[in-house]
Amino acid sequence: MWSFPPHRILVPVDFGEASRRALRLAGELARAFDATLTAIHAETFEAPPYFTTGQVRAIDRQRRAARSEARRYLETYAGRFTGVSAAAEISDAAPRDAIIEAARDCDLIVMGTHGRRGPARWWAGSVAEGVVRRSPVPVLVVRSNPAPAATLFRRIAVIASAGTFDGPARRYAKGLAAEFGGEPPRDSMRSLTRSALRGVTAVLIAQPRPGTLFGLPSDHAAHVLRQCERPVLFVPQL
Repeated sequence: MWSFPPHRILVPVDFGEASRRALRLAGELARAFDATLTAIHAETFEAPPYFTTGQVRAIDRQRRAARSEARRYLETYAGRFTGVSAAAEISDAAPRDAIIEAARDCDLIVMGTHGRRGPARWWAGSVAEGVVRRSPVPVLVVRSNPAPAATLFRRIAVIASAGTFDGPARRYAKGLAAEFGGEPPRDSMRSLTRSALRGVTAVLIAQPRPGTLFGLPSDHAAHVLRQCERPVLFVPQL
């Protein structure tokens, strides 16, 4: 079960700019909350069907030998962008599955999205969407170059659909605001318009339960969030 403040932060890394943004922000959060940080990289490999058993075994030996070197490289890479010591995990599983499995041992996932694919890309079949749908712990999605945390969490909007318990999300918002000198969050919003986003620096969404993408009240609100360049933190119920 996850907790706030987070004690263990997980950052998926694909070595692109999106994951570098996530690492920088995760480093700030790790320092602020004295949390440990783990970077994870996942990449599947399927041997062609015409490979012989001997060829497959040879490839497996090579991959095992390379795993230790890859872990050391990932530790160095993560430390460069976070500014803190980071552990590293290398997985052969599909990225979404590897992240969800690793999430069972953490309190917060911080991950970036690839803006070059469009601001709505991660809502339509990307790894981040799949992680948000299934994660048992909060997921902070960073879409553009994030401001320093003190600016990022200056004014947080909490969104919860009717019937969704927003207690964990509101406590999370209050904790972030208190830690980084932000304004106390207002009452949870049931609907969201573009005008409501004015001045908002981050958005927290109360999740009904793992397995549901979000509990938003309307397609219009979902559309606004898809286009939102602000970080969005999905907080599931405990």
